Parts: sequence; structure tokens; C-alpha cells
Amino acid sequence: MRFALGGLLIALALGCSSAETAPAEQAVTQPSTPQTPDAVVAEVGGRKITMKELDDRWQSMDPAERARVTQLLYQNRRNILDQMMGEVLIEQAAKTAGVAVEKFTEEETAKRLKPVTDGEVRQFYEDNKDRAQGRPYEQLADQIKAFLNSNRQQQARAVLVDDLKKKAGAARVMLDPPRIPVEISNDDPYVGPVTAPVTIVEFSDYQ
Repeated sequence: MRFALGGLLIALALGCSSAETAPAEQAVTQPSTPQTPDAVVAEVGGRKITMKELDDRWQSMDPAERARVTQLLYQNRRNILDQMMGEVLIEQAAKTAGVAVEKFTEEETAKRLKPVTDGEVRQFYEDNKDRAQGRPYEQLADQIKAFLNSNRQQQARAVLVDDLKKKAGAARVMLDPPRIPVEISNDDPYVGPVTAPVTIVEFSDYQ
């Protein structure tokens, strides 16, 4: 909860500055096609360097960072995918109910929405008072309430999507999570048959 108010205050500050100063021009870029492992990403002195070579070098030099970036990319894709799947379920439910998507979403979300109380606004302020930069509760109360209301709206929509998932049955997600190959030598200790379909690797901080 402490981070949330900081984000709120930063968002408010950025909102004010962006309203005052607009960029003179914006660069327009075309979306790029993902490069395959065999794609040539550089050529120097007649030597071609492929994407696979680049990734292999990154893996050997900084495996932790490569794993972090790969996981972050997957998580962002999964978050957007979940959002898109929720939109499909809402659109189908609205069509079945014979109402517009916006009206269906508003009505069904309202049924699951828990109003924000003044006590919750006050408690949020007290919990994050160190990030208020000396501003009193009265100055931030309306902004905090709007912020909490926005969070409640998102939570209510998430509950709606969960309810629709239960009615629609099992959903299929074919987005593969990142998998990092781990080399295991014959001398490494193990439990279970060598032919087991899954190998669980335990890392230790001890050398």
C-alpha cells in the first residue's frame, strides 16, 4: 500500500507536467517482425553473427539477467492475453444477454463493486503519510478516493471475468512459458529414474 500512494503522487505530477509541455514531434516507428535464431543480426569483416549466437553469448555472460528479461517478456504477454480473453468472455456474455458490451460491463461490475468508505481513504493516507510530502489529508482525500475507486473497479471486473470463466468452462492458453535449459552432468546427485519426464533442479548458495 505504501508504493501505491507514491505511484498516485507521481502520476499526478506527471499528469500536470504533460499538460503543460507537449513534445514538439513524435517519432513513428513500424513494428518489427521477431527475428528467428538463424537471422543475421550483424556482419563485420565478412563474418555474419546470428541471433542464436547473440543469445548464446548473452546466456553465457549473464544468464540471470537474460532469465529475468525473458520472464518479464512472458509475464507482460500473459497479462495482456488474460485481458484479451476477459474481453472475449464479456463480449459473448453481453451478446447472450442482448445488451451492449459497455452496458453489460457497467451493470455486472456494479453488482460486484464494493464502495470505498471515508475510513478506508483516511487509513490509506495514514499508511502512506510519509509519501505525502507534507500535504494534509484534506488536500489529497479526493485524489486518494478516486485512486481507490479505480482499483475497486478493476477488482470488480476481474471478479466478473472469473465468474464468466466458470460458466464458460475451461479456457485454453497455448502461450509457452520460458524454459531455460540446465546442463546436468553424470556426477550430479539425483533421486529417481534417469528416464523421468521431469527433472527438478535444486540450486544452493553453498559452493
